[in-house]
Amino acid sequence: MKTKHPNLHQFLVRANEGGDLSRQELVSMIPVKLLDVKPSHLVLDSCASPGSKTSQILEVMLSKNASGAVVANDASLQRANLLTHRCYRLEAAAKNLVVVNHDAQTLPLELENTFDRILCDVPCSGDGTLRKSTDLWKKWSNSSGVELHSIQVNVATRALRLLKYNDGGGRLVYSTCSLNPLENEAVVVELLQRSRGAIKLVDCSKMLPDLKRLPGLTKWSVQDLKNGRWYDTYDSYVKDNNNRAGQKSKIRKSMFANTNNHKHNLDRCFRIHPDLNDTGGFFVAVFEKMKPLPTEMIDIDAKEEQKLSRTTNANTKKWASAKIAPVFCVKTDTEFKAVIKRIKAKYGFDARKKEENGGVEIITRNNTDVVPKRLYCLSKGAKLILDKCSRNQEEQQKLRILACGLCCFERQAVNKGLKSQSDDTDCEFRFTQTGCELFQDSISKQVVRVSPKELESMLARQQQKLFTTSKNAPLCIDDKTKKKVLSECQRGCVILAVRAKSSGSGNKRKLVEEEVAAVSPVTIACWFPPSKKSRSDGTNDIDDDVTLTLMCSKSEGEVRLERLRELGKLKLVN
Repeated sequence: MKTKHPNLHQFLVRANEGGDLSRQELVSMIPVKLLDVKPSHLVLDSCASPGSKTSQILEVMLSKNASGAVVANDASLQRANLLTHRCYRLEAAAKNLVVVNHDAQTLPLELENTFDRILCDVPCSGDGTLRKSTDLWKKWSNSSGVELHSIQVNVATRALRLLKYNDGGGRLVYSTCSLNPLENEAVVVELLQRSRGAIKLVDCSKMLPDLKRLPGLTKWSVQDLKNGRWYDTYDSYVKDNNNRAGQKSKIRKSMFANTNNHKHNLDRCFRIHPDLNDTGGFFVAVFEKMKPLPTEMIDIDAKEEQKLSRTTNANTKKWASAKIAPVFCVKTDTEFKAVIKRIKAKYGFDARKKEENGGVEIITRNNTDVVPKRLYCLSKGAKLILDKCSRNQEEQQKLRILACGLCCFERQAVNKGLKSQSDDTDCEFRFTQTGCELFQDSISKQVVRVSPKELESMLARQQQKLFTTSKNAPLCIDDKTKKKVLSECQRGCVILAVRAKSSGSGNKRKLVEEEVAAVSPVTIACWFPPSKKSRSDGTNDIDDDVTLTLMCSKSEGEVRLERLRELGKLKLVN
């Protein structure tokens, strides 16, 4: 399909793939806005796919001191994989992300009273999206609300059990892209009645003041799917069906409006009709948990979980057949401490800087005695989630984790020409592309600053795009950079960072570069292969040719090339 603005379209595609930009409908952004997430919060997105709202939450975790975590859940393993791919575009926030595969109605109770914020964007009929999803005109049925009502109540009930109630109360946002009161106000009233004052609706009238909205309904009718009649009360429905409604019908008492609805402050709910803001239709309700849920509500949740045991067992078998590696904390034995010591020695890696900014933990997905192939870093909040679900586990891990954390180190075979393995400075691990970007402010060795032109040339050659936007761009690194690599770097992983924008020369230039050393706009991990010739004392020959191989993938390189060129156009690098 042709577009009127091809350049704009190409820019949007590149920015989206690189995680610099995410497109989302206006009303879809409202629930996360009302969630009021802080960088230290533990957040659950109970029905996360396709991931647009999860990505919106993760943007908060881009803060430098973000110690919180976002647990993104989806019942479908296939959708959870797509969710992972989408969320990992925000690479810097990946350390705060845990993607899991559970039915939202049966999320592990090891996480009870854990989360500060929970988003329940529950499965719904989607009738609010009829304008953009024209296929729904053929698929939509008036039975959808009746069939989904109980599921929506169960999902929200389990989420409320996982929500904190101390420290001023945890916050849960319930939302649908439907305008059917059976999926909206009826669910809200049922939750309020079950909780017996443990939760309340939050008044959000002062938030988003320019957004046109309608208050929640207090009266509605329910249609009998068999005879097409409408009923205002459950009693009248039962009477017409000879007292057999509860046995042969999906219609439940909780679907009907009652005379006490005015006491539940349903006017605090958001109803957004398509004609109000030229958007899709949407419903939002914000809850706050003030105290523990009553025993009766917990018992109902337990009974519903028991009914789903057959489905849960089937999902567990599917998970086992997928053979997804479990997550383990790194070992604290002498061997692993030696690995960390070698990483610190080679890269001047100072983890204390990350500790000051919220802290990170290191995990692996390999539980053998062999040194792991990959090391992942997690925020402290994400590690707390894993620890809660790892306690007292016997055969199976309680939390079915599809992806978590950011892969920051990969094991590289020690080749001839590198230092011997007995040397403490020898390191079998190299930084990944995303790892060097995350930890660039904590690395003092193996880093070489180059001009934007040099880096652009290397990235362009990888993409086979020999044309550049910079005038007189060199086709390889210059002699000054070569000498710096040979004199300051060991063979192996070398990190190229963009020099600071010039504002002078000599000592003044050096000072500026030190001040912005932690904020290189583009950082690339490279491989500096073993030397083919050496001096008698074992050191590198200064005349050796320097060959640096980019270790980022072609797609990663394309994103960073375009980012560098955009910065050049804006004159943010020179």
